[in-house]
Amino acid sequence: MRPSYGFGLIEIMVAIVISLLASLAIYQTFNTSEGFRRSTLGNGNAQSSGGIAIMQIQKELERAGYGIGSNRALNCNVVSKNPNYTNFPLVPVSITSLAGGSDQISMLYSTSPAAGMPALFGDGTTHTNNDDQFVNILLASQYRAGDLVVVWPDPGKQAQTACPLFQVTCANAACTGTGTPASTGKDFLLRHTTNALWNGTALNQPFPAALPMNTTRLFNFGTMVRRTYCVYLAGNPNQCSQADNKTDGSLISMDVPKDKAIDESSWSITTENVIQLKAEYGFDTNTDGDNIPNNVSSWSNTTPTTLLGWQQLIAIRYGVLVRSNYPEKPKRDGSCSTTASNAEFTWAGGSFSKPGNAQPSNTNWQCYRYTVHETVVPLRNQKFANQPNLISTAAP
Repeated sequence: MRPSYGFGLIEIMVAIVISLLASLAIYQTFNTSEGFRRSTLGNGNAQSSGGIAIMQIQKELERAGYGIGSNRALNCNVVSKNPNYTNFPLVPVSITSLAGGSDQISMLYSTSPAAGMPALFGDGTTHTNNDDQFVNILLASQYRAGDLVVVWPDPGKQAQTACPLFQVTCANAACTGTGTPASTGKDFLLRHTTNALWNGTALNQPFPAALPMNTTRLFNFGTMVRRTYCVYLAGNPNQCSQADNKTDGSLISMDVPKDKAIDESSWSITTENVIQLKAEYGFDTNTDGDNIPNNVSSWSNTTPTTLLGWQQLIAIRYGVLVRSNYPEKPKRDGSCSTTASNAEFTWAGGSFSKPGNAQPSNTNWQCYRYTVHETVVPLRNQKFANQPNLISTAAP
């Protein structure tokens, strides 16, 4: 039987070399795999974030303008006692643009099933600012206590006036007692007795000295949604009002609060990794009357200032610039070439601004991959409002 002598020095050195080579191969494989993992997860996350951003805004735009019962009521100045719900235009959507930054998109729409048809008055009375109810209203059975209602005086002939906003305090048979004017005993009235937040008897809070009932219409907005979408970046360079302490690169939204001032808690995150938002109005100015996005005559981010301009609005197009969730691994010198320093990101309406570094780690913006998502949304409620006005005798 031969004795066992173990491994020699040369054998051990050969084994060490083989182990080092194997470790190097494993490391390279892991490094390559990690790169693919970052790219795959980052791109997948960016696609998801972009899709969510596009679909969420689209869902709101499809509702925008619901409750505005006539295209001639567009752009009237809504006034009420509530400081958060006064002196804003009665329009379906508005775009706020900031030079070198993101745009903001704000929508207005009704939540009431009765918003499709304005309420009319059965007799030619006059409503004064100290009256506490409307009487003899056709379609008043569709109103509920707590509904927010916009009053449109309908001045006619492309004129415009203020539109009072009040809250219904009781409707129809639920109203008891007498008011000013006295209840007629009929079941089609809306009472708006004074309350601390919405209704008062001071002039234009909300009602003017007198409203002629033969031309006045009531638009039921239910709880009324006024929602804004804004992109939040660290330091809030896009000036999302009062937003703070949100995730850098987030699409955030806010419903204008009804009973408190706007603050940080008013905003909520819709999706992350969105770093810019751009939007434009689509106008049909060739008077062909078909009101479809394929016939948009011009696109612009300039907000209309006239009634005619708002009547010509038929669509909104918008795009978002989204970055990957994970930065790519930098080179040995710390630089990144994932995205070229002179890269330009474009959409149908032009170019996005150059991205900034990601916060709070201040990661070089070139370490990320970027995608652009965009779409066009027809404003279907604008199409409805632009149909021939069958309920008003005032000249357009």
